[in-house]
Amino acid sequence: MIAASANPFSAFLPLADDETAQTTRGQFLSRYTNDLIFEVDNNFKYRFVSPNHQALLGFAPLELLGRNLRDGMREADGDFLSGEQLADLSFQGEQATACRLLLRQRDGNFVGCEGTMQRLSDGFLFACHDVSQRERLSAELEVLGAVAREISVQRNLSELLPKISQLLQPLISFDRLFLTLLQGDTLIQVATDSPLAPGFPDLSRALWPNQPIWHMLETGWMWSQENFQEATHRGPWVPPDYRTRSFINVPLLVEGKPIGVLHFDAHQPQTWPEDQLRLARLIGAQLASVVQGFYLLRGHEEQETALAQSNALLRATQEAAAEGICLVNSAGELVSYNRRFAALWPLESEAESLKSGQVMAQVLAKMADPDEFIAKISEFFDAQDASSRDEILLGDGRTFERYSAPAFSDDNRSFGRIWTFSDITERKDYEKKLAHQAFHDAVTGLPNRVLFVNHLERALTKTERTGHIVAVLFLDLDRFKVVNDSLGHEKGDQLLVEVARRVRQSLRPGDVAARFGGDEFVVLLEEVTSEDDATRIADRIALNLRTPFLLGSHEVNVTASVGIVLSGAPGAIQSDADDLLRKADVAMYRAKSKGKAQYEVFSEQLSGEALERLQLEIDLASALKRGELDVFYQPLVDLKGGKIRAFEALVRWNHPTRGMVSPAQFIPIAEETGQIIVIGALVLRVACAQAKAWSDLLGEPVLMHVNLSARQFEQASLPLEIARVLRESDLPAQQLMVEITESAVMTDAKAAISQLSELKKLGVHISIDDFGTGYSSLAYLEFFPIDLLKIDRAFVSRLAEGTVLVRAIASLGHAMKMEIAAEGIENKEQLAQLREMGVEWGQGFLISKPVPAPDAEKLLGLMF
Repeated sequence: MIAASANPFSAFLPLADDETAQTTRGQFLSRYTNDLIFEVDNNFKYRFVSPNHQALLGFAPLELLGRNLRDGMREADGDFLSGEQLADLSFQGEQATACRLLLRQRDGNFVGCEGTMQRLSDGFLFACHDVSQRERLSAELEVLGAVAREISVQRNLSELLPKISQLLQPLISFDRLFLTLLQGDTLIQVATDSPLAPGFPDLSRALWPNQPIWHMLETGWMWSQENFQEATHRGPWVPPDYRTRSFINVPLLVEGKPIGVLHFDAHQPQTWPEDQLRLARLIGAQLASVVQGFYLLRGHEEQETALAQSNALLRATQEAAAEGICLVNSAGELVSYNRRFAALWPLESEAESLKSGQVMAQVLAKMADPDEFIAKISEFFDAQDASSRDEILLGDGRTFERYSAPAFSDDNRSFGRIWTFSDITERKDYEKKLAHQAFHDAVTGLPNRVLFVNHLERALTKTERTGHIVAVLFLDLDRFKVVNDSLGHEKGDQLLVEVARRVRQSLRPGDVAARFGGDEFVVLLEEVTSEDDATRIADRIALNLRTPFLLGSHEVNVTASVGIVLSGAPGAIQSDADDLLRKADVAMYRAKSKGKAQYEVFSEQLSGEALERLQLEIDLASALKRGELDVFYQPLVDLKGGKIRAFEALVRWNHPTRGMVSPAQFIPIAEETGQIIVIGALVLRVACAQAKAWSDLLGEPVLMHVNLSARQFEQASLPLEIARVLRESDLPAQQLMVEITESAVMTDAKAAISQLSELKKLGVHISIDDFGTGYSSLAYLEFFPIDLLKIDRAFVSRLAEGTVLVRAIASLGHAMKMEIAAEGIENKEQLAQLREMGVEWGQGFLISKPVPAPDAEKLLGLMF
């Protein structure tokens, strides 16, 4: 007899010290994840490093072995840990701990990573992925929005620039920010974030015509320098004690013409990363559209005096301005206006010849609300000292900023009023876009969590007055990750857009659909009269999702698990928005545990079940390491001869406090968290090794059935993985039968045909498991290279009620040259009926329940 290990996984889990074991472990771990995988001892010295460190950090794995992880970490930053904090965290005694680290790259920069630190007996195992780019882009969008808001409320450049500097400091490595504007051919500093620092010296083109900054302004290109001290273009106009050693200069352009420069200065030589240069360019573009307006408005009081002294000076000033400017005398007559004013409205080609009344008539005709403008003029006749700044809407959809101030002569007599108009349409559109992005999902255009919660809170407030019921539906797409991983993110996004469209089609007018991220959608139903209203909408969504999705050449089937919660019903416990969403989420997980395309209505009983499920998920994460998972074997018999023909390998979990945990409880969790891939791979290795050992013992081949999860089946590397396991276990391919569920192969039938064909080339047998419970198309079924159809136990249990369906499945399989197996045989009557229908194989508790390897070994004598 063969001695069986109490834990078959233990042979594959220990982390050895010798180089060969290290290499084998590294190849195994790297095969199942794109994360950075590394292991350190208790002193945090690297002793294993996955190959993908080279791509992300620039270090080859051998360069890091023996180094200390904490030496390559930056000090604590926000929720990123320092080396000392990481050491403190390691003493907390948790088996698995979430962590966020800033890891040093070869070029000296740092990359943000998040993941899990797993405690080992003699060190720690880390699995982390790069989040720096995601967080960088999110931070940039937030800063751009904040800068836009500051621009919209700040009217003084000296106050605006320090605020912009403060917003940019976390994202761009500079010590000083200042702004210069062109006055004639000279650049003059007009604002800075450091008023006490030495000012930027005036730069005259007449005196220094060959400086690169003039070329930058002519071309509109941005100019950055890494070591200004050593650069040959450091001109004599720069004082020797000027501290700038590296910089970014961003030209400010209005209608393609330069008006100034935004300067980012650093006191030390440094390299400017592309993401910092990009953000600097975007900030410059934001500032350019408003800088001239700020500068002009700052000088309005000075211009008012000049207007009283000289109409000629007024004309020169007007024509140099970026805004449309006009002067109205005390009688309300238009005295003068500049070309920009004529272009903004626009006036007729012979604008100079128009009389005051004609100009005003054309201006009023273009306003969306001309009566408001007339009322504003009348208001100023009664309050001649008043000034105002507001926005007006034009009939063509443009938005102008309007400013008006009184004009006084030297003796303080009012002689009229100056008006300026700026086209801020682009800025308003940009602000609307930012606002939309802040409250809507970028992929589907649906409201995001923030906007949905706002809708939900308002709906709940309304229920307090009306007594109506509000329902929330929480949708999670079944197997979306499989589609996304196998077809790519572009196809995944296409699927999300189409799902969003079908969900909206399922709703009533006034209902709200939102996407919370990933594959989660949420629906708000107002004025619901009963639970039936909510379940009818859930049924309608399920019906609309049932039609296959066409993504390019791929036909994909996707369903949704739906959790439903109602609030406002008589006698119900009132909930706030967050509580309703939590309950809907709990109900969704219960629906998912019942199978695909199901819905569940929340009850208070589910709250306790949700906590139980969360604890089970936490325990499963460390079950492999603790050696709690084992492989049991259930025999399959020849129904005619009664001999055992094969064994099916089934994973079992012996929890230290719960005892044996039902696969129906932990397998769905493993599938959702992705642990099913690791579990499935280990079961495959253990089962193949066991089949080889039993074959050697008997001197006859033992056929082993191994289940492949849907996630395993979608892995492009699956055929290579199976070939490697067969090679390492020395098991002939014809002694392995892989079982795949009907729903797994039908998610993308064309891709499934290709994958099954690759498996068939290895020489393994293929079985379709749980046949009859999915949605197979006979048009596809005949193209699948299948050896065995396995009838689901649900049909076997109902044989006493009728045999038509099972008989039809058996006839179908035989017509396609397939053998038939039945699972779940529990009594002799079922056995006799199946034998009479020509079913070749059978398994179930009548024959033997799944048993550990030593007990299964005792059955080997019944095989031949």
